[in-house]
Amino acid sequence: MRRYINFLESYKYILVISLTIITAFFAIAIKDIAFDGSYRVWFNKESKIIKDYDNFRDMFGNDETFIIAFKDKNSIFNKKAINLIKSLTNECVKLDGVKRVDSILNFKTLLLNNGIKRVNIIDEDNFFISKKRALKNKIVTSTLLSKDAKTTLIVVSLVDKSKNKELNVDIFNKLKNLKQKYEKSSGYKIYISGVPSVTASLVSVAKSDAIKLMPLAVICVVLLLAILFRDIIGIIVPSIVIVYTFLIVLGMQLMLGYKLNNFTVNIPAFISAIAIASSLHLYMAWIYYKQKNYGTKEALYFALSKNFTPIAMTSITTAIGFATLAFSKIVPISTLGIAISSGAILAFIFSVTLAPAIILMLKDSYKVKNITFLDFSKISGYGEFIAKNNKKILSIFVILIAILAYGIRYIKVDSNSLNYFAKDTIVRSGSNFLQKNITGSFVYDIVIDSNEVNGIYNPKFVKKILEFEKTIKKSHKEVRNTLSIADLIEDVNKKITSSNKLPNSNMSIKTYINFYKNNSKNFNELVSKDSRYIKITINTNSQETSKDLKLIKFIEDWWSKNSKYKASVEGQTTIFTYMQRDVTKTLVNSILATIAIVTFAMLLLFRDLKLLLLFVLPNIAPIILVAGVMGYMGINIDIGVAISAAVILGIAVDDTIHFFNKFLDAIKTKNFEESIDYVISSSGNAMILTTLILSFTFAIFLISSFMPNVHFAIVTIVALNLALLLDLVLLPALLSLIYKKDW
Repeated sequence: MRRYINFLESYKYILVISLTIITAFFAIAIKDIAFDGSYRVWFNKESKIIKDYDNFRDMFGNDETFIIAFKDKNSIFNKKAINLIKSLTNECVKLDGVKRVDSILNFKTLLLNNGIKRVNIIDEDNFFISKKRALKNKIVTSTLLSKDAKTTLIVVSLVDKSKNKELNVDIFNKLKNLKQKYEKSSGYKIYISGVPSVTASLVSVAKSDAIKLMPLAVICVVLLLAILFRDIIGIIVPSIVIVYTFLIVLGMQLMLGYKLNNFTVNIPAFISAIAIASSLHLYMAWIYYKQKNYGTKEALYFALSKNFTPIAMTSITTAIGFATLAFSKIVPISTLGIAISSGAILAFIFSVTLAPAIILMLKDSYKVKNITFLDFSKISGYGEFIAKNNKKILSIFVILIAILAYGIRYIKVDSNSLNYFAKDTIVRSGSNFLQKNITGSFVYDIVIDSNEVNGIYNPKFVKKILEFEKTIKKSHKEVRNTLSIADLIEDVNKKITSSNKLPNSNMSIKTYINFYKNNSKNFNELVSKDSRYIKITINTNSQETSKDLKLIKFIEDWWSKNSKYKASVEGQTTIFTYMQRDVTKTLVNSILATIAIVTFAMLLLFRDLKLLLLFVLPNIAPIILVAGVMGYMGINIDIGVAISAAVILGIAVDDTIHFFNKFLDAIKTKNFEESIDYVISSSGNAMILTTLILSFTFAIFLISSFMPNVHFAIVTIVALNLALLLDLVLLPALLSLIYKKDW
């Protein structure tokens, strides 16, 4: 270590300058930062889910539609409301990337009067007739108008293909401008919803978090360091390790062509958590020895000698833990795993090269200031307190862990894409409005194979579709509306024959379908070109992913058990459902793998089963305790919560390794009480200040509009502080039982 310190001293300026140049090189790439909220980002190119969805789009066209909605407390059949519908419809038609706009204003219905003809459902000279026509039409009340005639929808369908890769975002922003404009002029409250609004909002929120939260997090760290150390070096050393690490990691990601999304946009936060832990332990150790009147170089020698191994161990275990994510088939998770793993190694390198090089620039006469906030560097008597009260401490923690752990039975690994957003965001408020006033905000597209070309003309096939629609609405209360070509056939038949009974001939069914085909702009969105496949669209209420998966399974099982036809559930809502299931499952599996890997690594290190159990307990217990609290509160494990577990493990393991390293070193020459006092005085400050800084930094995420970030902040803050409590109180109490023979 002496030779290494001498090397650092000789090349300190070269090291600082060269590492700064390298960092600047990677940081240049950040100017090209880009975001992607698309569903495709979650799957690789070979994913069956994506291939099936692409086939579905080739067959039925683009299923991306924005929904504009508003409500008149009396009825929308009045001049003011109709004029608003007309203005919004006309404005949306003009938008680049819009294929079609559907509203009650341009909807046509059948009229029997000396023959059959199609007329506009809205007669602006007679709103009474318009309302009567609309409420009698099942298609209208399933897609465009509430049954009480107070709420109406304007459906904005996007083009099948566009060169604009951010079309959803562009259209969403333009619709927000229209919303603002016409809310002022009309006095109505206008809402925006639809699957594209979810993907657009994901990009919008990710950009907002990157622009606002990341700088705030850095500022928070700097301010806390300034308050705690009241020393420019105390700010520079940890901050430069943090900033240099995440600039290189982020730059590398962008150079490799990856775009940021709501998952990976938090890379700087994770890097900060890892880097602050490594750098603070070294810097606090240097202060500890500097306060004992050692010179700058000598204090650094002791700080590195005592902390190099634990810092290396914590960095390696953290890197290995996050590396388990790299094997995920979900691209953002695998890139996050690689990014954080490389960040852990970089933070270690900077902590033992760049940070010491900066410290070595200081003269021996440099005076460090005492830490006035919870300074444990001169503590004594704590080990004696633990030894005398170990059984009481254990009893308290056993009761606490038992009570909170019981709550795990209520916890669910579940999610919901709409619940990713705060209640006041456009996308969630719009979806809630739809669900409350007219229809479900989730849309599933079911593709039914009639098994032959022109098979949709078979009356038995049409009747089976209608049977299914009635069954699913009856058996699943969350299903609000269903729509298919069968409904249109039924509607035409009823108006022509005044009978609910469908004809039994293929020719009659074909006549009805052709009638609709010749008078509709969206026929090809309901039936395949070869007339073999049809699409059933169902609207459901927003619900947990587990229930969505059960609904999908019910649909597929029903068709396989009750017919000779095949069914598959497609569409972007389905993709989001599978994505949430796979993301959360992958993260949970990664956490379990991380625990197993770290446990095995510690077993090799300690070669003592008792010590291994003591090591594992304070690292797993915080996750168990927080999970129990979540269970009691009814909070499900979503993406944010799952991510927090990885961060919690990383930081908790770091503190425990430092604790054990110092304790096992001290117990060789000191009794138990003195060893505990030494651990707390030499590492207690770093453990406490790391937790404090991270708690305040992660608290920044509480203001995010992306709810997984909010959940991440809450769970991480609570768990990190619990982990600290366990490391400083429970762990010494457990150790006192093992080493009681020495005191």
